[in-house]
Amino acid sequence: MAYYNPLVDEEAGYYRSGSKRSLDPSYEFADSIVRQGFIRKVFGLLALQLAITAGTTAAFLFSAPVKGFVASNPWTLWTAMGLSFVLVLLLSFWDAARRQHPLNLVFLFAFTACESVLVGAASATYDTHVVLLAVGITAGVVTALALLDLTAAGGALLALLATLIIASIVQSFVHVSWLQLLISAGGALLFSVYLVFDIQLLMGSGAVSISPDEYVYAALALYLDVINLFLYVLQLLNEVSRND
Repeated sequence: MAYYNPLVDEEAGYYRSGSKRSLDPSYEFADSIVRQGFIRKVFGLLALQLAITAGTTAAFLFSAPVKGFVASNPWTLWTAMGLSFVLVLLLSFWDAARRQHPLNLVFLFAFTACESVLVGAASATYDTHVVLLAVGITAGVVTALALLDLTAAGGALLALLATLIIASIVQSFVHVSWLQLLISAGGALLFSVYLVFDIQLLMGSGAVSISPDEYVYAALALYLDVINLFLYVLQLLNEVSRND
């Protein structure tokens, strides 16, 4: 039988202020109402973020005035890049930015807007059919990997990420085609695994889990996983098409 718990905010996915709560996220997630509300909130935010990014990218791909404006005003990209960097730091390290409503949503969607401009500008440098293929592959990968559990592999993922960053820095100086291909493939693989890792944190079904009041941070993490996966798949497809 369903029942109402006055201490639980079903939509936000967390306990109301003034209620007793454990510091252990797994304890909070033991209540299925809390977990389901949290998951709905996160995936709702993620869907809206991806819709904004898709719309912005479409504008860059199919609207000559948009591409012309950004090409004539490069400060827009530098501004978006700077704001994106600052906002992701705030959302990652400042508790109020992640948890205080509606400040957390303002920061999240400001970051999404900036990141969407950068993704759209990057996508506009590739052939449209390559971009659409990358979208399809990314969607397929996200769907296929959603059920895996890799939450015990956090340390290995950080090591792989560090390796990828170092290889990217080297590539920026030596410009070796096979290295770029390797980086693109490695990046796509890495962020596929990160996506699985973060989904399991969200579900609370793996070795570790995320606190239910971190719904904005969870949406941010999943969004970055999907966007980075898409960009690396895009690079990989472009490298493969150039080598054919």
